[in-house]
Amino acid sequence: MLSHHDRQELEKIERWFELTEPALAARLRAGKPARPPLLRLAVLLSIDITAGLLMLLGLILNSPALLLTGMIAVTTAVIVHLSRFGRD
Repeated sequence: MLSHHDRQELEKIERWFELTEPALAARLRAGKPARPPLLRLAVLLSIDITAGLLMLLGLILNSPALLLTGMIAVTTAVIVHLSRFGRD
């Protein structure tokens, strides 16, 4: 159970969110997670598939250039997955 002081502080934070970020407050109140934009999903999937195919081809064909390119693509995919690319 929260103390009276804690409840007051939470109410202040809630009012601050409603004043500064009304869209965020509405999303939090609705309780629905935001869906990723279609463009972001398409870019992520294409980078993932390209990276996997390049590494697979590099291994199958014993090509250091393709393997290196695949490793760079995997690194790019990780960076894009961890970044805030395409998010609100």
